Amino acid sequence: MKKERLHTAINDAELSLHRLAKLMPGLSAHRRLADVLQLIHGVFEARMSWIMLETDELRHLEVLGDSLPNDSAERLLAELRQHRAPWRVKCWHKNVGRLLYPEDHPLAQELKCGVLCRIFPLQDDARAFLFLAFDQPLLAPAVLRSVAQIIAEKLHDAMTELISRERTAVELKNIINQYRILFDRAPVLMNSFDKHNRCTLWNGECERVFGWTLEEVNREVDPLALFYPDPEVRQRVRETINTSPSLEMHEWYPQRRDGAVLATLWSNIILSDGEIMNIGVDITERKRTENLLAFQATTDALTCCYNRLAILDHLQKSLDNCQADQHETHFAMVMIDLDHFKQINDQWGHAAGDEALVYFCQRIREQCGGQPRLGRLGGEEFLLLLPVADPGEAIAFTDRLRAQLLAAPFTRDDASLTLSFSAGVLVVCQRHYERAVLLTLVDNALYDAKRTGRGKTVVASLMQ
Repeated sequence: MKKERLHTAINDAELSLHRLAKLMPGLSAHRRLADVLQLIHGVFEARMSWIMLETDELRHLEVLGDSLPNDSAERLLAELRQHRAPWRVKCWHKNVGRLLYPEDHPLAQELKCGVLCRIFPLQDDARAFLFLAFDQPLLAPAVLRSVAQIIAEKLHDAMTELISRERTAVELKNIINQYRILFDRAPVLMNSFDKHNRCTLWNGECERVFGWTLEEVNREVDPLALFYPDPEVRQRVRETINTSPSLEMHEWYPQRRDGAVLATLWSNIILSDGEIMNIGVDITERKRTENLLAFQATTDALTCCYNRLAILDHLQKSLDNCQADQHETHFAMVMIDLDHFKQINDQWGHAAGDEALVYFCQRIREQCGGQPRLGRLGGEEFLLLLPVADPGEAIAFTDRLRAQLLAAPFTRDDASLTLSFSAGVLVVCQRHYERAVLLTLVDNALYDAKRTGRGKTVVASLMQ
């Protein structure tokens, strides 16, 4: 069936006109050379095709269908030049395969007819050629010759534009070669990956930061997997470097050779030849500094729990999120004060007092599990936010904490001390209270616990 269609496509004038009508809109000057060839090859169902652009400085050959022996296209053009007779279109009715393949090659027999057209005039020394081969004999040479001439006329503007882009690309590559040392030593990451995901550009900074050479990167079936093991992340990265480049900076977290994850910023530049260059900056140290500053801005330096501003901010967020009809948003405020802390400082020294505070916070974390919302309000006073909706649960928590402190006293050198604390508890079930009011109520409950003997927990009520 396919042979019949090929036979019809290259020998039937009416069908050829229909194919040309389908082809013409796609022959745009903005298309890549490979895309142009793919379109022509598919519309006319060629068995093998190639298109060549050449100037005195460059030669670009794209091939589709069956593979082409090395230099066979160049040899064919060289033979035609020897005849010195001007030509626009060359048609071969049969045995076209022998022009390109050795006699013992299967395609030397299978390729029957073909057409070669020259696209001109182009710029100065620029030349362009289109070749199509079919596995059927040519019955109507005039049809194929006319088709080739029409395609050549249509391709003139596209080829002129492509030649300009190719020359610009060569000039750019020459500039890159001239400034190779600067490129390799530039303190920015610069690389490029082609449409087959192979790395074509990899400067010295990339090698220094990531730890792989260009050769090592390209030994991988999918080089991007070295840097982005997660397939979903890798696909998003691939889109930015192949299909959807962006001039905006995007933050990515690639992996280096030693397994460390880096923080990087990347932007993409489309070069004149259609390739995409990726330019990035390693911001790992900057991110580390930012995270450290953020940690220091919200964390008490001694106990490593939240500082006063941070825990009050968490309180406000919990209050804003609290809904009367949503039990899971309710929470308890537990204000805790370490009993007789001044005596610890006076008798054991301030260093021991600091150690006692650290020890106390560690025991609270153990009772809560994970990372509790615990903050130091100042001195030996702390605020703990518990995700519970019942005062009994909060009291049970403080009872367990006291039992743990009794079973495991604070020790320093050869001395030991059982830490004691007083606590005020307030359960919040709705959001329409002011934060300052809640803090005053729970602080009053803590004061009552200390005033009535210490070492106990007092529950405050929002009804008071």
